[in-house]
Amino acid sequence: MTAFLGGFEAVLSVFMLLVLGFLLTAKGKINKTVAVFMSWLVVNITSPLNIFTSVMESFSPAEIVNIPKYVAVPLICHILGFGAGYLLVKIFKIEQKYAGSMIVMTALNNTIFMGLPVNLAMFGQASVPFVLYYYMSNMLLFWTIGVNIISGKAEKQKPIEVIKKLLPPPLYGMLAGILLLLIGTYTTPIKLPDFIMKTFDSVGSMTTPIAMMYIGFVLADKGLKNVKFDKNIILGLCLRFVVGPAIAITVISFIPMEPIMRNVFTVQAFMPVMATQSIVAERYGADPYFPAVMVSVSTIVSLIILPLVKVCL
Repeated sequence: MTAFLGGFEAVLSVFMLLVLGFLLTAKGKINKTVAVFMSWLVVNITSPLNIFTSVMESFSPAEIVNIPKYVAVPLICHILGFGAGYLLVKIFKIEQKYAGSMIVMTALNNTIFMGLPVNLAMFGQASVPFVLYYYMSNMLLFWTIGVNIISGKAEKQKPIEVIKKLLPPPLYGMLAGILLLLIGTYTTPIKLPDFIMKTFDSVGSMTTPIAMMYIGFVLADKGLKNVKFDKNIILGLCLRFVVGPAIAITVISFIPMEPIMRNVFTVQAFMPVMATQSIVAERYGADPYFPAVMVSVSTIVSLIILPLVKVCL
């Protein structure tokens, strides 16, 4: 029961941020102009700094060489998830405006904004490096392949435009952190001044609250009364909580790994839809409403599923 309650409380604390965004929108405090700024802030400022500080604070220069080995496991899971999502949206003949989001939510999920606090509650500080290994794969594929799938833009582009899409701001944060750690393996370890790291950490920590409140805005702006449990939502939940985790568990079962790594990767596979998926849809001209609905619905479902997963481990 303790394990169940710990997982439940961790998920509930994140979900309450969504509720806050919904209420602030209903009161007129968050409008379209504010929401556009919130989405820009998450993509261009808070996410890159959140990723950078997570890398710098959770790894030593000596551990940086292990990143490719550990990231390979979730990378395989996520790539297979993209393939499965693509096949299933074709089989079920999903409309184009929903298809991209469904493919992405099959493969990728909320592995840091919710994954980190949930794993900390379940497994303690020892889980942090493994949360970040899973997150690196999730984030790398989301900001490259995922963004293009969500936007649905396959038109011919100039090389510089392709490079910009493959290197969005959040990816800069990860690359900068890894670069500094790599330099530290051959020279004196690089340590930024405390006031800089504290500033980066403070700004980066705003990512989860802002992202979840933005989801609350989208739901309030579009109207919860319009949410209907049609085949798209039901299929989306099945892709996120059945197909994606089934792929991950199968892959994990064939690869020898220490228990903490296995447990964290398993829990990560059951996380709800990424909070930033709706923000990215808005930023790249796609419909943000469906992914916003899926974020809220999948987060509610995860209130039950994640604690049960912890009990079963």
